[in-house]
Amino acid sequence: MEQADDEVAGPLSIYVVTAAGLLGAGHAVAGREIDGVGDLALAVLVTLAGVFVGLLLGVLVGVGLVAIDIVAVAPGITWWRGRRFGRVVALVVLLWTPIITALLWWWPDRFLPAGLVAGFGSWAVFLAHRRFGESEHRVVRAIPHLGGVAVVTLVGEQVFFGNLLSTTYVAPVLFGVAGWLSWCGWRAMRTDRRLAVRAAADIVWSVQLGLLLTLVLVWLATVLTLSPTQVTAIRAVLERTQTLTGVHWAYWLTAYVALAVSSFLVLRWPQRFGETRLLPMSGVLGIGKRTLAGINIALMVSLVFTITAVPVSEGVWKRQVEERYALETRHVRHAAGEEAAYQQIHQYVTANRRAADKLAPVVEAVHEAAPTEPGEPVSESALGIARQLGRFQAATLDLEDPDDPAPENDTDLPGDPDVSEAFDELAEVQQATTQQEARAGRFADAAAAALAGALDIPDLGRSEVVHILRAYVGGLVEDGPVRDLFYRWARDGGTAPPAVGRLVSVDLPALYAAGYELTRRAAVRAGVDVWAFTATYGLGLTMPGESPEMAEIVILARQNHHLSHSSSPCPGCVHPHEGGGTRTGEGGRPSGGGRRG
Repeated sequence: MEQADDEVAGPLSIYVVTAAGLLGAGHAVAGREIDGVGDLALAVLVTLAGVFVGLLLGVLVGVGLVAIDIVAVAPGITWWRGRRFGRVVALVVLLWTPIITALLWWWPDRFLPAGLVAGFGSWAVFLAHRRFGESEHRVVRAIPHLGGVAVVTLVGEQVFFGNLLSTTYVAPVLFGVAGWLSWCGWRAMRTDRRLAVRAAADIVWSVQLGLLLTLVLVWLATVLTLSPTQVTAIRAVLERTQTLTGVHWAYWLTAYVALAVSSFLVLRWPQRFGETRLLPMSGVLGIGKRTLAGINIALMVSLVFTITAVPVSEGVWKRQVEERYALETRHVRHAAGEEAAYQQIHQYVTANRRAADKLAPVVEAVHEAAPTEPGEPVSESALGIARQLGRFQAATLDLEDPDDPAPENDTDLPGDPDVSEAFDELAEVQQATTQQEARAGRFADAAAAALAGALDIPDLGRSEVVHILRAYVGGLVEDGPVRDLFYRWARDGGTAPPAVGRLVSVDLPALYAAGYELTRRAAVRAGVDVWAFTATYGLGLTMPGESPEMAEIVILARQNHHLSHSSSPCPGCVHPHEGGGTRTGEGGRPSGGGRRG
């Protein structure tokens, strides 16, 4: 039995309050790490607080929905039943059309998917009520209510947090369900006994499919990373469709209204319009009539998609281009700083060849930790360890200058361009990124070759030394504050470069302290038990008059590399999946210098 109209607002308010509580609890506890009873108790308290705030906001929204139902929905239903269609049209035109248009125009990437989820979800809940609402079992009767809560939760997630389209594995499922529901609704309307419902079947279905295709386009614009190839392809499509999108929307709307009216006339007077005038072929072949009807629906769907896709998806495409432009601009800035740093290292080592002698213990320790056989390429483990050592060295430099401002925020698109101009800007900055990164790579190779040429390490081939030093200077320059420092220096056109000698100077105690702290943080982020890490590597303290060995720092670098590359060999390392257990290195002594208490 169909649910009465005046009984909809009550359950809807309950759905809203419940969904708000679920959203409050979910977002309050999302991302919290639970490690022990204390964290669990805190998570429970935070979840309860989130439920309370969500329920409070849900009550406010529910009251607002009841007020809207009393003021704007119930009168419209009463007038429709009383055949006062003029008042209904005035209510829709004066109240609902401006509100819906404003929401879709200002926030199309949120309210369009939310509206479609609400529409198709309400239809699914209505079907569930018809199917299970009169069941004798209480659990079965609760199924429609669970569906209603789920629909309202998805709508709230999309409206307030905008996360629905970012769940790439969920959105296609929603698209499939919406398409199936629209097909079921079209078939139900086509067989209804009321003429107005049958006449509106094609119109409603075309609007649903057109908006659904627009939502798919918005979803694609959200999930694409916009690589240079994708940018080229999308720009080509935009240029080809520019002649269509340049037509004023009123012409498209007029064409759609004409097609919709023709569909109504064919059903209202089939003998006059369906067979003799508008569809002359249908009197000869029934399949011809169905074919022309399908063409009519396809044209209406295309018109709806054309009318809505451009204004709705333009904001999403532009935001994607802006985010990608900002990312590529930062890449250009980083590559420029790296190029300046590598260039200065190359010039400094060329003029001061003995300065590179302090890096010889680094190369030898990396070789001992991950030896390379003669004629074989340097292993990934050796390169990873060398890169981590470069990151440790960068952490010891303390290059931040409080009087030196941070890099300017030059990552925004210039002006306020349209989508086509934004794509042009993005293509240019992507090309600049490729060229800048290529130049930085050449200077990095030159700096590593200069450092290797200044070293004389017996039993190590030149190729292995170059590759190890290339990874070391890469971690030193590319993953620390060095590149920002040299970027600011190159940008401002300074005459005196930063102290390059500090980049190739190694202070073992400072290097060990930085390596221990960075590795400990990485282990905590990876889920390694703190007690297991401390039992294996000690407290990271250097006793008075004692200097750490380079081999101990290399062990920390190998542990750090292993946490992000679990496939790399790491004897004696601690692992997140071992539940806090420890492993010892060779000889039974905890690897990494656990003797430092």
